[in-house]
Amino acid sequence: MGLNRQPKLKLWRDVLDSLNDAVVVLSPQLDILLKNPAAEALLGSQVNRGLVEALLGRNPWLEEMVHDCLERRQESSCPDAKLALAGQDLTVRGQVAPLLNEAGQCKGAVVLLHDLSHQRSVELVVNGANGDADRVLGLSPSGLAHEIKNPLTGIKGAAELLAGLFPSGHRAQQYCGLIMDGVSRIAELVEQVLSVSGPQRLKKEPVNIHMVLHRALGMAGLFPPGDSAIKVEQIFDPSLPEVLGDAAALERVFLNLFRNAIDAIGPAAGTIRLRTRMESEFRLRMGREQRRFLRVEVSDSGPGMTPEQLAQLFTPFFTTKPNGSGLGLVLSQRIIALHEGKLWAERSEEAGLTGMTFKVTLPLAGRGASGFRPQTVHR
Repeated sequence: MGLNRQPKLKLWRDVLDSLNDAVVVLSPQLDILLKNPAAEALLGSQVNRGLVEALLGRNPWLEEMVHDCLERRQESSCPDAKLALAGQDLTVRGQVAPLLNEAGQCKGAVVLLHDLSHQRSVELVVNGANGDADRVLGLSPSGLAHEIKNPLTGIKGAAELLAGLFPSGHRAQQYCGLIMDGVSRIAELVEQVLSVSGPQRLKKEPVNIHMVLHRALGMAGLFPPGDSAIKVEQIFDPSLPEVLGDAAALERVFLNLFRNAIDAIGPAAGTIRLRTRMESEFRLRMGREQRRFLRVEVSDSGPGMTPEQLAQLFTPFFTTKPNGSGLGLVLSQRIIALHEGKLWAERSEEAGLTGMTFKVTLPLAGRGASGFRPQTVHR
């Protein structure tokens, strides 16, 4: 019996360690009997009784489920709840079940937490917070663009005629130039709105992320290194597998991030630091396979953003640049979401860099990536 028990215990340990869901087994006194790596990734490496007590104190819904389990041996679940952690909130699905021995006695509580944050952020970006707005208004984005472009054509034509009537009038030429520049800017803005709100078709093919980054750097004038006052530091993991997606769309995303970093640094000398690595904070399960991700980080030495600016960063038409449209990051976030990845920003914690860090996660190609399909998403 003893010889067979050890392999079985190891097998169950391997099963728990392979789960993407956080599993914590608590004693009736809330001591930690068992925890898996996913629990440490979700809650922190120091999962102990103090952390559990603080966690239950911040989350009454979870405290009630654990209490009912330990007191009444009641199994319960919560399909969608906000889990308040130290410093951040996550959307999770929670389950608590009694730990019973062979005699049917309750020896503790098994707590299982499934992180829904990544899934919800993708759904929100892809579908939009107001996905039915066009049906409510009775006007599609393309129809609205058509209604705007028609009068713009007339305004531009009239401005050109006026400029021709007064070829030597300095003020007339100046005012007509302002009108035509304004018309061109509105037309460009309409095209950007269509890019964000219209359907997006993405290819499905293996892509080398470092080649994508180098091409985007080249388009931004940062590669190969030249006379630019901006230094680009590349901290790459050369062993990273390919990602599954659309190379051209990903190049547009990183080109936008690089241009934003250049604008943030300004005319003075500065640094942009690129870092690639495997994503260690989360993995998704697709059927029997685990889906893994890589991460790309773009950090700059600019002045950074205030918490108020950061909170609005991915809001349409919000911009900190004098001539910005406020749609570049919105479109970039949507492209990454269509790849079933995630794009977000934080104040830089990189040594020597005081600006922002934009972080992108993308699913790997090959095994575990079978859930990605070419998508057409309408809003």
